[in-house]
Amino acid sequence: MKTTDVRVLRAITAMATGQPVVVNDDSGGDGYLVFAADAATPALLAFMIRHTSGYVRVALPGSECERLNLPPMCHRSTALCVSVDVRGTGTGISASDRARTIAALASAVSEASDFLRPGHVVPLQAGTDGVLVRPRPAEAAVDLASLAGRRRAAALCEIVSRRHPALMASGVELTEFAVEHGLPIVSIGELVAYRRRTEPQVIRLTQTVLPTWAGESRVIGFRDAHDSGEHLAMIIGSAGPGVPVPLHVHVECLTGDVFGSKVCGCGRELNGALARMSAQGSGVVVYLRPSGRPRACGLFARNDAAHGDPMPETVAWILRDLGLYALKLSDDMPGFGLVMFGAIREDGIGTHTLAAAG
Repeated sequence: MKTTDVRVLRAITAMATGQPVVVNDDSGGDGYLVFAADAATPALLAFMIRHTSGYVRVALPGSECERLNLPPMCHRSTALCVSVDVRGTGTGISASDRARTIAALASAVSEASDFLRPGHVVPLQAGTDGVLVRPRPAEAAVDLASLAGRRRAAALCEIVSRRHPALMASGVELTEFAVEHGLPIVSIGELVAYRRRTEPQVIRLTQTVLPTWAGESRVIGFRDAHDSGEHLAMIIGSAGPGVPVPLHVHVECLTGDVFGSKVCGCGRELNGALARMSAQGSGVVVYLRPSGRPRACGLFARNDAAHGDPMPETVAWILRDLGLYALKLSDDMPGFGLVMFGAIREDGIGTHTLAAAG
């Protein structure tokens, strides 16, 4: 098992048992103390307040913010909602009071009328698809709670630096904090990678037989599970489990694929792969069409970096759906190389390199 997966699983286990977790924000560098909101206790809140800025938020799905009538705090930030206290508490600021409010925000039976506004706990709206769409602390906190089998709600707050108390902790200091208190530590990037590997990233939409210049082919359409990207798998001839099948992965290029532009080699590479597979009598072309602006070499600036990270996992999930676990990778696949090779191998798909025809 990958070391990164072990860290994610330790964090999930801690959340499941009501323990706090250190979450490292890869982009911002800050570290957050996080725990499942339905596990809130005065002791957990006292620990959080002692070691963090004290500005405690509770990340909630948008549907729960709407159900509990938690509107945005201001127009500049739609994620931060109006602060609340649950009715029946004291001043609302103590660890005991805030624990009750946090647990109430996580409760399925709570109603909007159960809360006073403003209060001392700040709800924070998290995106629907979690870190796979928005790799941020709120989404990471809710994802961990959900993966742990708890309600989709989690308390979080930035950890304060011991060395520089006026600043937030980051880097090695977060690791030291986690080790000192016996807490698991996980980064948002590790959680993103774990979810991409363990949750289906594509949905099969349609299937047909398509006659083409390269022969009659079975074509299967897929859509990304978390955005509007659409992809095709074209199966030429026989392709089944156990026998290595030639594979070509192609990212859509409007100008090269459709109009035969000579600015790039995209159309030539695709047509060459189809010709080889037709001559050999078998092969699979995975044609990727990421969401957003279409790729069109010579017309728009190339933006491979924006789509590159999720693409290997997308291909691996398409191959899983097709039941293909033995492949010959062509070395002329644009923009992937060893990254694609490694990602497919991680998903248990046997591969070896097939030299491109000259």
